[in-house]
Amino acid sequence: MTSPRLPPLLDSELPEALRPVLAAWPYRLHRTLAHSPETLLKWMPWAEHILLSNRLPAREREILILRVAWNARCAYEWGMHAMVARRVGMTEADIAAVVEGPACPHWSPAEAALLRAADELMATNRVSDPTWAVLAAQHPPAALVDLLWLAGQFVTIAWLLNGLAIAPEAGLDPLPAEPPAEAG
Repeated sequence: MTSPRLPPLLDSELPEALRPVLAAWPYRLHRTLAHSPETLLKWMPWAEHILLSNRLPAREREILILRVAWNARCAYEWGMHAMVARRVGMTEADIAAVVEGPACPHWSPAEAALLRAADELMATNRVSDPTWAVLAAQHPPAALVDLLWLAGQFVTIAWLLNGLAIAPEAGLDPLPAEPPAEAG
């Protein structure tokens, strides 16, 4: 990891309007985005809504976010959401299986479709009809819309984290190594 491209702002450097935001979200991501205070203030209500008021069940939300983080090779996002995933009841086996992807036998068909949706969106900017059919059989329309917003939000966050070279928070899981290629 290269050194951060912008330093996270210290408390003494924060504009007054950002102090409540950074009290609730005291992370390097938010302290770095504080270099653009107006944008951070406008983005935070949206970010909180997409993360905390999403219609997907928490487990499914974290499966999707972790797969986006894995595909984007975003160590910060991976570490933060591996921690959140454990808090919502995901196991170590669940988290490890995110790396293996939708073909891993660990997943139910519905969970595999979430992983496939993340892969397809990041590779082609679309969700295939077969993947959509599985998702649509499991979720009401509002949750399907939230699923797409969630994936897009966390791709954007991964770009910010990777583009600004923001170091992961201390004590979080590192981004796993690539799984070994299958012998062919």
